[in-house]
Amino acid sequence: MDDIPLIFDPVTGNYHRITRAGEVVLTYLDGTRTRDDLIAFLSRADQARAEALSRQIDTFLAALDRSGLLEGSEPELADKSQKVGRVRTSMLMPRIILTRSLPRVLEPLAAVLRAVPAKLLVLIAALGALAGYAFGFHTLFAAMPPPQDLAGPAFLLATGVMLLYVLMHETAHALVAQILGTPVRGLGVALLFYFMPVAYVDRTDAYRFRGRGGRVTLAMAGILSDGWFCALSGVVALNSAGILRDTAALLLGMQLLMLIINLNPLMPSDGYTALEAASGLTNARGRAFALLRHTVRREELPAHLAKLSKTARRGHMAYGLFSVAYVCLLAYTMFHAVPITVDLALSVVGR
Repeated sequence: MDDIPLIFDPVTGNYHRITRAGEVVLTYLDGTRTRDDLIAFLSRADQARAEALSRQIDTFLAALDRSGLLEGSEPELADKSQKVGRVRTSMLMPRIILTRSLPRVLEPLAAVLRAVPAKLLVLIAALGALAGYAFGFHTLFAAMPPPQDLAGPAFLLATGVMLLYVLMHETAHALVAQILGTPVRGLGVALLFYFMPVAYVDRTDAYRFRGRGGRVTLAMAGILSDGWFCALSGVVALNSAGILRDTAALLLGMQLLMLIINLNPLMPSDGYTALEAASGLTNARGRAFALLRHTVRREELPAHLAKLSKTARRGHMAYGLFSVAYVCLLAYTMFHAVPITVDLALSVVGR
């Protein structure tokens, strides 16, 4: 990942960052050497060097053991009384995989697209998306009736079509991953912060692709595909009447909300992932929330956070606090939007 060495755990499918020195040590962990053998081999009979290496090797082996990466080890748990398997669910986003067959389904199309110059594909997708968003949202704000006039069966139809758009959004991510040779692991549904259902594709293995441009394109693929569908909704809205026009208008409103959510850099969204890929930053949100958690609990910071400069630490703290505020605002907005949504849903059955 940006030339940072990673350990891949085939049991959990997780990646773990290590240093270059750790990468060298790993080449000697082949099961034939004890800890003392390893120190003696690397120090080459230099007693002073052996003492320094002893501390470093012990720290490294302890970290591997806590992560469950040594034969017979298990990941260290915050609560020792809990018994869980090695496969763990994210605390902030429980996930359910619906299918793992997307790579097989998408490979024929991916093989055709690989023959087209990558820059040309990205240019066409980006220009089409920008034009689609501009046209669709201009139609929404300039030519559509007010929301209260759109109640009825159109809400139910728009919700169904929007689910199809979301599926196509995630399929776009999967298609780009397939083109890049890092197939997604599956398509599923997650509950963001336990209250917001979102579809997703597991593209963890994008770390294997060398090159930030490809990873940025992979992160933005869904947003680019949404722009094309936004144009489609705008065309239907301008060239129809009655329930079809109302459905298209509601779809445009839903697509605007989806774009705002997907571009938000403060959540694990496409925009955040693209920023990570473009900047080379890794897990900025995770570090920010870990800093907040340890600060509130007055706990000692782990080594990777303690080494951050004061400026970086303040930046991560500010980022974490802003993220918490955003989540609270989002939850508040969703709570107050429930009555409106219920009214639209009841209008489907004439109540």
